[in-house]
Amino acid sequence: MLIIPVQNKPDWRRPPLMCFVLIAINLLMFVFYQGGDEERWQKAENYYFSSDLPVLEEQRFLIYVNEEHPEWRVQMDAMGEDFVYRELLWNVEFHQWLLPRLRSEGETEWLEQRQHFAGLRDRVSTLALGLVPADPDVKGLFGHMFLHGSWDHLIGNMLFLLLFGLSVELALGGIWFASLYLLGGLAAAGLHMLVEAGSAVPMVGASGAVSSVMGMFVAVYGVRRLRFFYTVGFMFGEFSAPALVVLPLWLGKEVFGYVYGDAGIAYWAHFGGLVAGFVTALALVSVRGGVHALPMEGAEDEAELPSGERHALERIRHLREEGRLDEAARAALAALRQFPRSVDLIELAIQLNAVAPESEAYHRANLALFGLADDASVDGHIVADGYYRYLQMSDNPRALTGRVNLLLARRAARDRNWDWLEELLHRLNRQQVQHPLLPRLGMALVEHYRRLGEEVRAREILQLTQPAGAAD
Repeated sequence: MLIIPVQNKPDWRRPPLMCFVLIAINLLMFVFYQGGDEERWQKAENYYFSSDLPVLEEQRFLIYVNEEHPEWRVQMDAMGEDFVYRELLWNVEFHQWLLPRLRSEGETEWLEQRQHFAGLRDRVSTLALGLVPADPDVKGLFGHMFLHGSWDHLIGNMLFLLLFGLSVELALGGIWFASLYLLGGLAAAGLHMLVEAGSAVPMVGASGAVSSVMGMFVAVYGVRRLRFFYTVGFMFGEFSAPALVVLPLWLGKEVFGYVYGDAGIAYWAHFGGLVAGFVTALALVSVRGGVHALPMEGAEDEAELPSGERHALERIRHLREEGRLDEAARAALAALRQFPRSVDLIELAIQLNAVAPESEAYHRANLALFGLADDASVDGHIVADGYYRYLQMSDNPRALTGRVNLLLARRAARDRNWDWLEELLHRLNRQQVQHPLLPRLGMALVEHYRRLGEEVRAREILQLTQPAGAAD
């Protein structure tokens, strides 16, 4: 099963450099570092077969199989020496089983040859920087994220990093993106070590870290509806759903893979990365009070913005990416005084000041957004979403004065956003606002409910908004 977004379009005027840096590191590691593995392995293999080890260890390997892996006998009978020497050369678990026995038996020369061979073999990238659950170290915890088993493995991971990383980095900023990427990779490694405790098989690949980027993507877009491409077996197609819906599907896919899939894939690392990426990005989004997710099809092209406004946006985003959030918040409010009808600047000011939702700056930023309700060129969903977000964040939404609520109600009626209009009419009623426009707004909602056959709700709105004694 494959599920990927097909709607988000990155803004190439602000290229996600950290995403490209991570891809470049993985590519360079595979080509220039892992590309030397064949020579390293050949050197270790040549030493092994030129030493006394093949003669000394063959019988000892049979004892190891009888004691530790009797289930291997069938494979050993079928493959013969190929199986035996593959394990003698590559199996780290056999090496760890053998060493204490050689020491206790006083086999000094044999021990020296075995350790020298292991030193040569362990220069191979998978063993040098791979993550071994039975013997984890700092090199493996970080190094495994930048190693891959094949070109297919590398290309698959980098493709997913590109698909999701472009969106996530532009939403969170380069420094946060890289930090959460590494943190997600460590969390993925942690869950893999927990599930595979005692295993001497090294894990390599960026899949856990890339899965964390997929989790971040869901946290960034949340309930925003996106288009996704899917494949299930030979079936494929598209569907539209909130981003949050695909997280349980991705998690379920990993659990299914662990139970029924290829035993050589670290499914729990993928699972851990998904959860870690989602949780950490969600925490960051909550602290910031939301993030500026990438624009979708039909969004305003910033290249068409006035140069002053564009430069202000770039400066504020640069400050945010550097972690200078207080300075960025002040800069956003200052820029709003010059460009009071800039949706992008308003959104940035709201996000940056949401850390203190009862502050005057946060209320002013939201008030600027509500002031755009009378602008037909502004998407009404932006204003409506901002209204609900503001109510959720603030215990005392003092920006929602009677005058502001009346302006929003007029926009809700124009957009036929009936649920929003009804809530605003109730709020205006509680504020005891009297205005000639209210009966007209109420009648628009009454007619809507009557078209739906909901006469009871129509009468409730009629009583709420019509002057006493008015005719039905």
